[in-house]
Amino acid sequence: MTFILLLAAVIADGQTCTGGLGDPLVNITFGAGPNYGPALPAGSTNMQYVVGGCPNDGEYTIANSVANCFSGSWFNILHDHTGNTSGYFMLVNASYQPSDFYVQTVDGLCPGTTYRFGAWLLNMVAKPNEILPNVTFRIEKADGSVLGQVSGDVPEEIAPVWKEYGLNFTTPPGVTSVVIRMTNNAAGGLGNDLALDDITFRPVGPSVGLQVAGFSNDTVAVCQNDPGTLSFSSLVESCYATNQYQWQENVPGGTGWTDIPGAVNAIYDRPATATAGKYFYRLKVAQMGNISSLCSVVSNPIMVVVNEIPVPGVTIGAVSIQACAGLPLPFTAVAVNGGDSPVYQWQINGTNAGGGGPSFAPTTLADGDIVQCKMTSDALCVAAPVAVSNAIPVSILPDAVTAVSITASATQVCGDSLVSFMALPVNGGSDPSYQWKVNGLDAGIDSAGYSSAMLQNGDIVECVMTGSQTCSLPVVSGNTITMTVYPLPVIRLTPDTVIAAGSSIRLSPAFAGDIRTYEWSPVTGLDDPSLPDPVSSPAISTLYTLKTVSVNGCAASAMEDVHVFYDLLMPGAFTPNGDGKNDIFRVPPSVPVTVVRFFVYNRWGVRVFATTSSDGGWDGRWNGKPQPAGVYVWVIEYADPVIKKNVTRNGTVVLVR
Repeated sequence: MTFILLLAAVIADGQTCTGGLGDPLVNITFGAGPNYGPALPAGSTNMQYVVGGCPNDGEYTIANSVANCFSGSWFNILHDHTGNTSGYFMLVNASYQPSDFYVQTVDGLCPGTTYRFGAWLLNMVAKPNEILPNVTFRIEKADGSVLGQVSGDVPEEIAPVWKEYGLNFTTPPGVTSVVIRMTNNAAGGLGNDLALDDITFRPVGPSVGLQVAGFSNDTVAVCQNDPGTLSFSSLVESCYATNQYQWQENVPGGTGWTDIPGAVNAIYDRPATATAGKYFYRLKVAQMGNISSLCSVVSNPIMVVVNEIPVPGVTIGAVSIQACAGLPLPFTAVAVNGGDSPVYQWQINGTNAGGGGPSFAPTTLADGDIVQCKMTSDALCVAAPVAVSNAIPVSILPDAVTAVSITASATQVCGDSLVSFMALPVNGGSDPSYQWKVNGLDAGIDSAGYSSAMLQNGDIVECVMTGSQTCSLPVVSGNTITMTVYPLPVIRLTPDTVIAAGSSIRLSPAFAGDIRTYEWSPVTGLDDPSLPDPVSSPAISTLYTLKTVSVNGCAASAMEDVHVFYDLLMPGAFTPNGDGKNDIFRVPPSVPVTVVRFFVYNRWGVRVFATTSSDGGWDGRWNGKPQPAGVYVWVIEYADPVIKKNVTRNGTVVLVR
């Protein structure tokens, strides 16, 4: 059976008249201060006192916190049982033999009175399955005879938990002193370690209930100007032969509970109080002749809140007292003592214009109108609930009359033309803003001018201007411009054409659009440069340009390169003497061919040069050494662009030294 069950059994063991408690006549808290506290008085314990640290078996200390004991075997405790980080508690590491770890004599009790003894314990052991503290609480007379006792284990916990344990006992006639004895019955070793705090003695007696006429709970709110009294009544359990009563109060700024003179009946009529604040009332009850605090029980308190008589007020303000006609002008009301749900009534020139909330943004104000607000408070105890705000006269400015028109550099253009537009404001102020639109969509930047080369046929251009004068409104240009955009002619030419020297080719481009004129340039080699498809017979490679003009005057051009290919003619000799003239034997740059391979052989058939580059050539060396003058054989394979095949040519070249 655990300690908790034993305590419950003792308290509930056929006893009556235990529902009420008096003020603690003993409250041993061990004090407060920095770690560590002083030793207990002699005779209070048979444990050995140590200053700080982690007490060993048979030792105790007085601490306000403890941490990191025995490699985490103990809980870390950061405050006493009340949560006070400076409050002391007794920290006990049990001795190996059962011992009285706390003994205290309590004097001044009332004979024949039931008391409740209680103390707060905490099992310090953080590891499971270790020795549990087994504690006996015993109340003895001075001669050692037992008035009451309870024993049991303090259970292990997964976290540090303070729990209250104790028992009820009754002092015999003539007995005014008792001894508290707390014994740890378990053996020392791994476990059996505890903390002790807040030992109390309180008188036990009948339950005492209070009620205030007209109120259903233990908090009563009244106003300073309430003229009447509050009627307190009590319901006391029938326990004493004759009840004795004393009403008490705890007033604002007071020093605690004090007796109310003459309030010694089961009922009490509290007179009206003019001073605002929180007042507490309770009833003390005892057997006739024992009304002292040592023998009496007290009720739970009732709080009486005396509220001041508030004076409501309201102030209104606006970001600006000037606005443009037709635009909202926001006002805001700030209430004082308005209660939880004040009601606002806005007024214009004394006439109700809007209500309900603290914000007001009228759009129908005229120049010189006066805005004001009435606030009705629902605050508790308010005597005059309606407050009137300050008055704000407003200045309403008329809209500025503005206009804008637009012009264009051209309205009928070809597809690649850049068209410029210009806005012409009227009464726009010194710095108007512009938003150009094409087919209703935003275009351009904030500028009086707008240009575009991307317009399409039928596009509609307009402008929205906002003047820089006060109260200027956006205005759309009075005219729109609808664009006529003619398409450009389309020409498709073969980019490159190759013909053999002395031959001709008809240039045959493809066209789209209504074309009026054709003009080829240069005219060299063309039979008729005004035809769309002239015959070209150039002597050399020629880049031709065709320019067309549509019936709408829109021009377009395209180019075609006609390459004239001559058979490969290689030089007959070269002089690699380093004078920069004819030093390299190579394909002449004037003959644009793509070389596949290019070899040179000496008279004995030894290949002295090889390349696959069209720009490569022989400098007259082999293996880095100059070759003797003489005749050498060359072989070149190249791509013929006319027949579109590879062709091989060979010949001889004379190296001149």
